[in-house]
Amino acid sequence: MSSHPFEMSMSLNVLNHLGINLYSNHPAVLSETVANAWDADAQLVTIQLDVDKQKIVVQDDGIGMTAADVNSKFLRVGYQRRENKDSATSPSGRPVMGRKGIGKLALFSVATEILVETVKDGQKSSLLMELEQINAQIGGEDPSQSKPYYPKVMPTDSIDFIRGTRITLTGLKKSINRTASHLRRRLARRFSVIGAQHGFAVTIGGEPISVEDRDLTSKAQYLWTYGEETDHKSIKDGLKHSPRLEGRIGTIGPGKIVRGYIGTALDTTTLRDSAGEDHLNKVPLMIRGKLAQEDILDQFNEVGIFKSYLFGEIHADFLDEDDQVDIATSSRQSIVQDDERYRMLREFIGTEIKHIKRQWTTLRNEEGAKTALEIPEIQEWFLTLGKDTKSKAQRLFGKINQLGLSPEARNEVFAQGVLAFEIMRQKDNLDALENVSAQDLQALGSVLITSADLEAALYHKIVASRLAIIDKLQQLVDDNEKERFLQEHLFEHLWLLDPGWERAAAPSMEVSMQKAFAEISDKLSDEEKKSRYDIRYQKTSGQHVIIELKRAGVTTDTETLSAQVKKYRSALMHWLDNAGKGNEPHAIVCVVGRELRDWADYQGRQTSNDQLRPIQTRVVMYDELLLNARQSYDEYLRNSESVGKVQRILSALVPKDSAS
Repeated sequence: MSSHPFEMSMSLNVLNHLGINLYSNHPAVLSETVANAWDADAQLVTIQLDVDKQKIVVQDDGIGMTAADVNSKFLRVGYQRRENKDSATSPSGRPVMGRKGIGKLALFSVATEILVETVKDGQKSSLLMELEQINAQIGGEDPSQSKPYYPKVMPTDSIDFIRGTRITLTGLKKSINRTASHLRRRLARRFSVIGAQHGFAVTIGGEPISVEDRDLTSKAQYLWTYGEETDHKSIKDGLKHSPRLEGRIGTIGPGKIVRGYIGTALDTTTLRDSAGEDHLNKVPLMIRGKLAQEDILDQFNEVGIFKSYLFGEIHADFLDEDDQVDIATSSRQSIVQDDERYRMLREFIGTEIKHIKRQWTTLRNEEGAKTALEIPEIQEWFLTLGKDTKSKAQRLFGKINQLGLSPEARNEVFAQGVLAFEIMRQKDNLDALENVSAQDLQALGSVLITSADLEAALYHKIVASRLAIIDKLQQLVDDNEKERFLQEHLFEHLWLLDPGWERAAAPSMEVSMQKAFAEISDKLSDEEKKSRYDIRYQKTSGQHVIIELKRAGVTTDTETLSAQVKKYRSALMHWLDNAGKGNEPHAIVCVVGRELRDWADYQGRQTSNDQLRPIQTRVVMYDELLLNARQSYDEYLRNSESVGKVQRILSALVPKDSAS
């Protein structure tokens, strides 16, 4: 007889496949421990996280184990929990979650040392399992060559409880820097049997896990529930608000009952939990109150944005009947896909998703039209439409409502939708909008064709946007920000230099003359080759423009600027002549932050202008540049006495301050 009271035997291949590499995160591993506690008829499970010592302690008040139980059940890998009808339930009658007896190996996924302390019928046992020693003893892939592993017998003096099991995990492979609240949420979502109504409490750091920690049904705008009336009521009682509910039959065959719910969120952003750590756009599959598959949604190739609004929880206990083959994969994190029972469930869920999609589209369309018509300006516009066009406008608002935008963003898209609707109505082509998918509504430019009245409305919006940019740039100049910031803004918004310059062809930034005019580099002097312009582009009118930017704090004079820009001009003129474009106009603009020194002389600025004019150069100050642009656009807005009904909607829904 062996002198060792405890013994574990397996091949290293089994340990690697079913233990060390079983899970990769703490919630998944602790779920196995909590499940074992449920099977042991525990009423309370406590989890303590010691961040300083990087230690996790899980204790339950279940039936515990004798030394014989430890050997025959805990250390026996592949122990068949449900070998007979009596062992398929716990002593109190709970349907047990465990089946293959490999869940305890998950502990090695996150820890290298596992201390097990347990008490049953007054008999105390304590043993320490060390991963390094297990690898050394079992070693090799051939089970016939491996040796039994004997866990280290530990003193029982520290056992201060009279019933149950305490497991201490040390030598953690991953730091437990996550908060207890994170673990609480994750565990709450992995079990549906935690709570007083099930006689099974789980605490983390002394605080109990509750249904509220799951934070799922609070996301729902619409909810479809499955199962008996009591199941519907249980879900409804857990809601923090009152979404539209529809009870559905969950029977898919004799003895095959589906419970749970599928919901759709108001918008997709709500499906990220409050800590931003876990996305809830999934429908997990639960069996016997425990997570069996992370997401059943990935089985369906639903197109469009509808799928991104779905979440829920499906319970299908018939997948784990005691007298049927185990349907779980060896990883214990998913289901065997080709099992007939799972195929039936998948067909049922697929049918339900199609049903939900039809109803969701109708409901969102109705609500979108209602929301849009609560805006006075849109309602006023809507009342001017004929019966047929009203129906099409309502469907358009419904599509916009499917986008799940914030109220501000939704109102802006409503306004753009009205604009698109008016444009397409003038073209007598509203069917083009009918065929636009919801996700394309934020890119309505693909269906917008300019007309005089609507183009004015659009330009009004552009002007408001430009004024907002001018305000931002003014602040940069006032704060004497670096030249780079101003340079980048001017390069992207060349209309700042002249409100009449709407577009520029082939703009470039910070390029040496030698590189820019490589075709005629042999005609450039060494000084010209070394010089580097800040911005160069060609206006739609054909004029070639070079911009010289000076830092806001730099002071220079006309002579210095003249010498510098002559190099740019000479290189540009050589290039134009070589390209046969010698007759095309050109200009050089110098943007400065401070007045030129010689401007202080009598009529100094006029003299400076006269000196620079022959070389097609002018000087403008940053403040003047912004002031001129602001005055030009302000004047446009003041003179727009009547912007039409569409513009009134745009102005009402997209305030000037938000345009950018």
